[in-house]
Amino acid sequence: MSSALHNISPSDRELLRSVLDEAGFGDVDDPIFFETATLLVTKLFLAGVDSRPELVAKLEYQLGKAGKHRQPPGSRLGRYAIQGLPLELQRFTR
Repeated sequence: MSSALHNISPSDRELLRSVLDEAGFGDVDDPIFFETATLLVTKLFLAGVDSRPELVAKLEYQLGKAGKHRQPPGSRLGRYAIQGLPLELQRFTR
């Protein structure tokens, strides 16, 4: 199995960094959000999307606007407070 090796020039790396910054992923506290955004924008770039506004729009469409308000996935306590516990978890509370 062969894979194509893509070289990204320094100017292209700067473009990708500015896209991440513009979408708000340049200063997020959670490295998982940053890594996910970096992977997505790199894949889009290698697929031929090289317009900064288009990259930002696709990144925000896929991941939303990054910011301090984003919570990492995994905590469903807010959902359960509104909807109640699922049946499989209710048996543990009795």
